[in-house]
Amino acid sequence: MKNLVSAVQRRDAAALSRMAGQPLQARVVNGNAEKLVDVLFENLLLLFPAARNTVFGAPDEVAAMKRQWITAFAEGGITTLEQVKAGVSMARQHGGDFWPSCGRFMAWCREGARGAGGLPSDDEVLAEFHRYARDKHRVATPEAFDWAHPVMYWVVLDVRQLMYRYNYTEAEVLRAIKAQMKQWAKEMAAGKVIPQPVARIADCRRPKTAAELAGNAEHYQSVGVAALAAIRQKLRGSSGEGAV
Repeated sequence: MKNLVSAVQRRDAAALSRMAGQPLQARVVNGNAEKLVDVLFENLLLLFPAARNTVFGAPDEVAAMKRQWITAFAEGGITTLEQVKAGVSMARQHGGDFWPSCGRFMAWCREGARGAGGLPSDDEVLAEFHRYARDKHRVATPEAFDWAHPVMYWVVLDVRQLMYRYNYTEAEVLRAIKAQMKQWAKEMAAGKVIPQPVARIADCRRPKTAAELAGNAEHYQSVGVAALAAIRQKLRGSSGEGAV
């Protein structure tokens, strides 16, 4: 019992795991994560000072809220200092008087990290989606459209196909854009380069005939000539029999 109390006081996850006879989870929240959230809350309080009176209550309530944020970060993939810095930067741009929810701040982390990587925001992609719908008649092909960013070519065209197939509403279009951009952000983080839109050259060659599609054209031509000669020979024979 004494060891259990000591482990709880030290927040020793490994010791608690051994006592419970369960393997230690790979994503255990550690002291560094707690320090990161402590610093984060201090920065957010500078941006949203009213939260001292509206959100922050008793110390145990603040500690519980911090634990919730730490757990949400681990589950949501917010695991680096760069992501948190990007979220704080987005919070600074957002302004306002209200303390952000954990989910909102995590969205800022992702969007800010994407912006640092050169990707447009979800709202910018949605605006491009509508601009293409309005102006696409001015160009011969989607590749000729003056896309604001290469990724918009791929996302907008894919989401338009989904919209027509499933009769998406505006909210569903935005949801699809967010899903696509999240996937592109992951691929870019893994080192993938966004392909540039490339115009496709039209194939102006004459379509192949049935004989060409089936195989050797000369073979089928000779078969046709032989069949025609046989028909003519038969017709000549029939004419000769009638004359007799």
